[in-house]
Amino acid sequence: CNVETLVTLNELRSPAAAALKARLSYAQCWEDAAILQEALQVGPGDHVLSIASAGDNSFALAIAGATVTAIDLSFPQLALTELKLAATTLPHDEFLALLGARPAPDRRALLRKIIHELSPDVRAYWHGHLELIDAGVIRMGKFEKYLELFRTRLLPLMHSRRTIEEMCQLSSLEEQRRFYDERWNNRRFRALFGVFFSRPVMSRTGRTPAHFAHVKGPVSAEFIRRVKHALTEISIKTNPYLQWMMRGQFGDLERAHLYLSKDGHGKLREARGRITLVLQELEQHLPSVKPGTYSAFNYSNLFEYVSPEQHEALLKLSVTAARPGARIAYWNLLVPRSRPASLATSLQRHEDEAAAWLQRDRAFVYGGFHLETVR
Repeated sequence: CNVETLVTLNELRSPAAAALKARLSYAQCWEDAAILQEALQVGPGDHVLSIASAGDNSFALAIAGATVTAIDLSFPQLALTELKLAATTLPHDEFLALLGARPAPDRRALLRKIIHELSPDVRAYWHGHLELIDAGVIRMGKFEKYLELFRTRLLPLMHSRRTIEEMCQLSSLEEQRRFYDERWNNRRFRALFGVFFSRPVMSRTGRTPAHFAHVKGPVSAEFIRRVKHALTEISIKTNPYLQWMMRGQFGDLERAHLYLSKDGHGKLREARGRITLVLQELEQHLPSVKPGTYSAFNYSNLFEYVSPEQHEALLKLSVTAARPGARIAYWNLLVPRSRPASLATSLQRHEDEAAAWLQRDRAFVYGGFHLETVR
């Protein structure tokens, strides 16, 4: 991959950056890449600006044939993304073992095989964080640790291991709905889930106060509603996001993140040269590129962390950097954000299509998905 460290960490001064820039928040992406691919419809000839996060969804867009600029304000997130790309030079089984998708007796030995593939700053980062390598890095983001706490400490208080495994193996939506009503949705589940996914607990264990800066109202009841949707309206057996949340592993790696599959691993290795990593904030990056640079934008759930005014300003900058017809996709977790009325002449909303995609979103935690195109 190409690495462009355009600013130093000390130059990232926004309130969100202060909370997020120095930590590995996500070791996996928790937005459904299949939905993203369908919405953005990218291929050869497209140039996508994509929030890097853990890299997974940027990889899915590159695997589809696009050139991808993966941008993030967090150096640890880019270091992880670069590690995953470098690891594609390993055979598939060693690739999975190094990242933590499969057991491994000595992950440091696998890291030594690819260390020369890493840029100097990223090499230094992983030398200083070998404990993350030892544990299997896709398990070690702040959010993944939060899910592990839920899975190992709280979930056993709600249901037995046998009940959890039975739920994960159900083969039809009819079975899932019956199981949810008759065995899953008990008083302990509702009470403990409501406490664990409350704003105070999430702020202390999984997300920083900056994540909630623009959130209004209670959050636990909304998450219970979304979990019910996932458990009764989306196939559990083929849902890698839910399988990881409940079991701490992917039941079938061929149905997990695209880059972890055997075919995806090979395609990502071929696509490495089309991926550029950029350490920069969007407010700095978008004005620095030529108008018409990008044909698609993956903004993850970035707009959760900014004010309505910042959201509007970023969309305006995106329109300037976009080609006519460029597609912009993003999710809302708890903060409603969509194209403001002031940009109606510049951006067209696709509300019906986006709402239909959200209903099929296997990651299910999000309350909104948006697709907007540049007029």
